[in-house]
Amino acid sequence: MKLTDLIITANRNLFRNKLRTLLTVLAIFVGAFTLTLTNGLGDAMKDYIETQVKNYEGNNVLFIQKKIELPEGRSKNGPAEYREEDEGGFDPNTISVTEEQVARLAREFPEVRAFSPDYQIRSEYLTLGESGKKYKIQINAIARGVTQKLEAGRQIDGENQIILQFDIAKALTKDFGSLIGKEVTIGYKAGNPPLMQTTELKIVGVATKGFMASQFSTVDFATEKRIYDAQRAGSPEYGKVLNFSFEIANGDRAAIESVKKRLDEKGFRADTMADRSKRTYDAISVFQVGMNLFALVALLAASFGIINTLVIAVMERTKEIGLQKALGMGRARIFFLFSLESVLIGFWGAVLGIGGAMLLGSAANSYASKYYLESFEGYNLIAFKPFSLLFIVALICLVAFLAGVLPAFRASRLNPIEALRYE
Repeated sequence: MKLTDLIITANRNLFRNKLRTLLTVLAIFVGAFTLTLTNGLGDAMKDYIETQVKNYEGNNVLFIQKKIELPEGRSKNGPAEYREEDEGGFDPNTISVTEEQVARLAREFPEVRAFSPDYQIRSEYLTLGESGKKYKIQINAIARGVTQKLEAGRQIDGENQIILQFDIAKALTKDFGSLIGKEVTIGYKAGNPPLMQTTELKIVGVATKGFMASQFSTVDFATEKRIYDAQRAGSPEYGKVLNFSFEIANGDRAAIESVKKRLDEKGFRADTMADRSKRTYDAISVFQVGMNLFALVALLAASFGIINTLVIAVMERTKEIGLQKALGMGRARIFFLFSLESVLIGFWGAVLGIGGAMLLGSAANSYASKYYLESFEGYNLIAFKPFSLLFIVALICLVAFLAGVLPAFRASRLNPIEALRYE
């Protein structure tokens, strides 16, 4: 008997008792439905985060911050001991470093090609040409070694240049290419008392869409430093930064890990874009596993339904099995036939569950994007990836097969003479 014949026979056997088979398939349906939705939620979050992170590229760049040292009497695992000198709260100066310290630290690492202090500046508005319309804007310079994905134009390669964030460029014109080369005016406050000042910058690019890339427009380091000097000169915090970055000349993983280890020994915490993404993905994976446990409980319950269905089927078809064995069908074929029936129960339950989840997910995506996710452009509430769907089908078929092993083994062990006498 060919495999296709066995599959047809197994399907036909399942529907001898339609109600019993339907109830067992529906039990599998619940598990498959839940498993598809929980995986879809996690996959959607991962996809969205990936699109945001990939607006920037630079895996050979380390983002560094001085480690927070707990004062005497403090513990990570217990309550803090009260001290009067702590009444002022956390002092950011404990983790700030000066520009000179950053430069000196960089010289200790021959692997470092360039370093970038993270200056904190504030801008007020952007305006283009004679239109007079002003848009709120925040600007900063990205770390050396990091590149930004663009809708139009090129990367910054000189002074007095800017890459516009997507939403501001879209508000100015739909033709992003026409913006390249034009000059915009950036307004910012500086001095004591703060007065509005302006600087002219040339548009060299328009950033792609993305949550991270939509928060800031990118300027060159000279422009950022000029505004920083104007806003912070004379203040006690002038020349101090909380974060900085190193661009590693040799971008292989071993060199990066070596620098990270030595920085850690010097009291600094460093990570790459990949490290940050991994932490986020790990958190989502924990969420997925937790949610999937509910679906696995439903599948476990359904597996008992499969055992019950096949045990009763073996009892009902005892004479038939005896006749098949008397006509020459071996134990392996009998075992395979009943195992196939259990797998088909799992398969049809998985297909129906995935189909139901996809229908509900599509409706949920449409509703959520219309009423709740307007500010998260490109985010789908639930994503259905082919690999994940195939994995769910395979997992459920495996659970169904394991559930059917005992009844199938029992059927294959029947004595044909005793089976033919069975009443």
